[in-house]
Amino acid sequence: MKKIRQAIAISSHDEGFFLKPRPFKARIFKTFCWLLIAFLTISGFSCAVNPVTQKRELMLLSRSDEIALGQQTDAEVTSTYGVYQDSNLNQYISGVGKKLVAVSHQPDLEFHFQVLDSAVVNAFAVPGGFVYMTRGILAYLNDEAELAGVMGHEIGHVTARHSAKMYSQAQVAQVGLVLGAALSKTFRQFAGLAQAGLTVLFLSFSRDHERQADDLGVLYSSKAGYEASRMSNMFITLQKLNPQSGRDGLPTWLSTHPDPPDRIAAIKKAAAEWQAANPGAKLSVNRSEYLARLDGLIFGEDPRQGYVKDNVFYHPQMTFQFPVPASWKVNNTASQVQIISDKQDAAMVLTFAEGKTPDEAAQQFVNQNKVNVVGSDSQTINGFLTRRLQFTLQTEEGNLTGLAHFIQKGDRILMFLGYTESSRFNSYAQVFSGTLGGFKPLTDPTRINVTPEKIKIIKVNRADTLANILKGYGYDETRQKQVAIMNAMELTEQVPAGTLLKIISK
Repeated sequence: MKKIRQAIAISSHDEGFFLKPRPFKARIFKTFCWLLIAFLTISGFSCAVNPVTQKRELMLLSRSDEIALGQQTDAEVTSTYGVYQDSNLNQYISGVGKKLVAVSHQPDLEFHFQVLDSAVVNAFAVPGGFVYMTRGILAYLNDEAELAGVMGHEIGHVTARHSAKMYSQAQVAQVGLVLGAALSKTFRQFAGLAQAGLTVLFLSFSRDHERQADDLGVLYSSKAGYEASRMSNMFITLQKLNPQSGRDGLPTWLSTHPDPPDRIAAIKKAAAEWQAANPGAKLSVNRSEYLARLDGLIFGEDPRQGYVKDNVFYHPQMTFQFPVPASWKVNNTASQVQIISDKQDAAMVLTFAEGKTPDEAAQQFVNQNKVNVVGSDSQTINGFLTRRLQFTLQTEEGNLTGLAHFIQKGDRILMFLGYTESSRFNSYAQVFSGTLGGFKPLTDPTRINVTPEKIKIIKVNRADTLANILKGYGYDETRQKQVAIMNAMELTEQVPAGTLLKIISK
């Protein structure tokens, strides 16, 4: 709902988004923009030379600005989504990335590479040289050359300054960029003056940007010594996978990289042209080396960090649980749990709060968001000292009403918040109370002692079809199809003896 999209500054670690400007008369707005551009030109902000094209273009961010924005975004990305705790894998990914940067258009820019602890199939970069690969996308790549192509593509977005350019264009078009925090990709919220942060993750690149990033991915991976045509395999895999956004709110790589019909062919053509122009180049694929790095990689959602079972959310590591309303969507990130109604007109959020006591955290919440407290009391709920608030909040689009619990758990305070438009609060009040009031300790060993699925690398000991090989592991038809996609194969395909395969195991 439009009104509910203006709300509370719950956390500085959420996704961001652009607010559209109020409509101007076309002639007035156009004149104003030209005046603004003229002012910016006089000020020296629109004369940047693009490192890739060597053309001058409108750019409001200096290189130091890009790095500062990247540093801010990096802190928010890693806090929100979490870094995958495998130093060897992170070092390996960084090593491949540095080889690509060395042959890029900005070899002197200090790039940073991280593997995010997210099951979403995604890779992305932000200005200033920060590049991220999720463990989700690593699971679906099949060799180092394919990895290099994807990473080269993302490095290309940075070297060609795509995000910075779009950021600048948005500032001019909107006469100053208005930013905010987001509850989730489909349920956006804002209040006050939020910083840019994760906004840059949701800039939609043009097809020209994507084509140029593809070309740069081919160029960088080829110059670094990889068979660049392998990058096209990821698009083929994504077409089969058709991934949706994950529980942690990140967009998938396919959703942020529209795939025109000729894109795969264009990548193969560009790779072939580079090879024809460099006939003596030695190009590698490095499949075995890459797959060895995946052995033991967590696959899918990690239940130790929270999972839903029979309409109850369990968090084994933090040992708490609470009921989840049927049909509501749960987004679980490293920094918060977001629960969105099926109609997307109400939400609940569980996150860490500032303050040493429930009362102190509640007061900071009130002061920060300038809410009107309708009622407040202090209770012990299921063994937890809790400050409860009912509040209202006026926004430009309408009024919100919500219920908040500030819960003392050990030496931390958790904020559990439910809210909706004031006109709908009565219809959701019982749902909010039931979920927030149902927060309690998790003591059931069967819910605590859960383990994630992992990727295991096996060597095929006899030639057979992939389907027959996978049947030996007790996989049902759905899992067989999933493993086939992971290996970029068909179930009917003959697999030679000695072939390395990725399978899924506990």
